[in-house]
Amino acid sequence: MMRIPKEHIENQGYDSRSYAFSKQQPYSVRADTPDGQKVIHIKDAVEVLEDGRVRLNMYAPNAKSVKVVSRKIQVDLVKGEDGYWEGCIAYDYPGFKNIDFYIDDALVINPMAPIGFGSNRVMNYVEVPDEEQDYLLMKDVPHGAVIQEFFKSKVTGKYESCYIYTPPGYQKEPDVKYPVLYLQHGGGENETCWIYQGKTNFVMDNLIAEGKAVPMIIVMNNGMTRKAGEEKMPMSFGGNMMGVFKDMLIEDCIPFIEANYRVKTDKWNRAIAGLSMGSLQAAEIIMTRYDLFSAAGLFTGYTYPVINGRKPGPQPYEAILNDAETFNREVKLFYRAIGAEEVSFPLIKEEDRFCAEKGINTVSSVFPGEHEWYVWRAASHEFFQLLFRW
Repeated sequence: MMRIPKEHIENQGYDSRSYAFSKQQPYSVRADTPDGQKVIHIKDAVEVLEDGRVRLNMYAPNAKSVKVVSRKIQVDLVKGEDGYWEGCIAYDYPGFKNIDFYIDDALVINPMAPIGFGSNRVMNYVEVPDEEQDYLLMKDVPHGAVIQEFFKSKVTGKYESCYIYTPPGYQKEPDVKYPVLYLQHGGGENETCWIYQGKTNFVMDNLIAEGKAVPMIIVMNNGMTRKAGEEKMPMSFGGNMMGVFKDMLIEDCIPFIEANYRVKTDKWNRAIAGLSMGSLQAAEIIMTRYDLFSAAGLFTGYTYPVINGRKPGPQPYEAILNDAETFNREVKLFYRAIGAEEVSFPLIKEEDRFCAEKGINTVSSVFPGEHEWYVWRAASHEFFQLLFRW
């Protein structure tokens, strides 16, 4: 059984989400019922307890059944006389947990549970704090800013959006320029996810305050990029796994950032990283455009796409890995991380062997967890500390 300090459960860093900064407050409403009008008290849908369990509830007085599915765990909620269905769920370890509520087997959004974005849809979730990841907390340190920008893309033919983290002091020090990291989300996510699921701004605030990371600007783009008029995501498993994203980043986003933010513009102060799909994007970019980037972070990622758990064959952009002298000279940090329970864990160990055989310098880390934010938060925390130390 987990033991979670109350001060972690109540930390505002875990309440911050895309639609609100502060915790959603319970409230009361008047509703017409067959017995007349009555007051309904709307309660939190998820409550983290100090023993690590999560108390769940959903107001559905006319439902025949309500259940919750989360991390392969199903809990059938029990109906009370007040119309609320309640129950508890226990996880093996803490972290960000997707939660699916079902009313009579129909997937619904619970309006009183935290709401995020993932798997190409809005979703409910709960944060189960971890004492070992206290770098996610909002602490009494100087805080940077998060800005949403819009820019017209010549590549996609439409406006694109990116989120930008600027470090503490950026507004007060007009003569200081910063290195920049382009940080990508995973498949089915968007540019908001590294902020609201990854807590990147809080992680960087804490690292900078502790003197453990070089102050930097972080740019988070939508990697599910398509051209105007396209209905499907252009994805191929040949030399261009990411469709038009690479061109949009290089031809549109980077020039926009460098024209509007105080960033250093040489390759030694520019890095690319991502999780899952974003790690494949980062891998291809670092191997084809190491003239523009000096570091890459691959979180649950490889130097190649994986189809049905297998590598589909050599990729054209992998040729640079045959020239270890050039790659090691041009790429100062090639970081790769994965969860110990990840289904594709054997593949990354094989890639460790492959890189060692080629003489490619890498930093490779394994964290507890599966294909999830628990791993990616830990990976980003380590990666940020290694960046721009050359």
